Amino acid sequence: MINVQKNVPLAPYATFKIGGPAKFFTEVKNEKELIKALAYAEKNGLECFVLAGGSNVLISDNGFNGLVIKIRDTRYAIRDTRVECGAGILLSEIVSKTAKAGLSGLEWAAGIPGTIGGAVRGNAGAFGGCMADAVEKVRVVVQGKPQAVNYKLQECKFGYRSSIFKEKQNIIILSVILKLKKGNAEKIQQRVESIIIKRKEKQPRFPSAGSFFKNPIVNDEKIIKKFESDTGLKMKDNKIPAGWLIEEAGLKGKKIGGAQVSKKHSNFIINTGGATAEDVIMLASIIKQRIRSVFNIQLMEEAQLVGF
Repeated sequence: MINVQKNVPLAPYATFKIGGPAKFFTEVKNEKELIKALAYAEKNGLECFVLAGGSNVLISDNGFNGLVIKIRDTRYAIRDTRVECGAGILLSEIVSKTAKAGLSGLEWAAGIPGTIGGAVRGNAGAFGGCMADAVEKVRVVVQGKPQAVNYKLQECKFGYRSSIFKEKQNIIILSVILKLKKGNAEKIQQRVESIIIKRKEKQPRFPSAGSFFKNPIVNDEKIIKKFESDTGLKMKDNKIPAGWLIEEAGLKGKKIGGAQVSKKHSNFIINTGGATAEDVIMLASIIKQRIRSVFNIQLMEEAQLVGF
């Protein structure tokens, strides 16, 4: 049996520390419990939302009028260069365990909050790496199907901060098999520690959802030249950091209620204390309008909006 609770506050589960209650809420630890939870939702005509580590999401002040499923499968096993992990284990824990085991391929993820399931779903990435580089197979439960199935790498349809699991809400990640490379444990650990230091230097410590907007593709030569001139960096894949655009538009530190564009990293909207989802949405709207007006560029949210 699964334990379904009513009117459970969601803000404590989100890194933003924002959001109203879930009308129904349950935690599952394995395939059978997840299938039962989905069956409960279907039987009662409820929309489902799978809550991973609570990062990269903004939950409505009204909460979620359906069933929130929290996956608590935190098992993992390292076998040679392969790592099998439950969707609920923290990405940071897997980075730490694999580094100590002398396995390379996840150093870029050091310091990223959230779970493996959430990271795979959004194809999380940083410092030139992403989850798609390490994934070999994903085990999923498809809503309405009686048992789990495996998705090979090609079937995951990974893209920039996207995957088939993000596009199709009825496909829920249960576990993941990663394929890494053998390396020098000491050097891997040094790289992990170096990236954690860089994150602390660049990223705010206030509650947030992480990077709020995707880095847009830009073809305007004037904008590209200015970016490269100002930063000394070469643009990759025609993507310009959303944070640079937001700062260039004069919005660094812009505040609505308790929500603010971070003064440390302009692609972070932070909760300075008592921020509501409405504050964040209003601030995000101002940012998008200003970027359209100044650069003729449409920003898209990387953070998932839940319950709106």
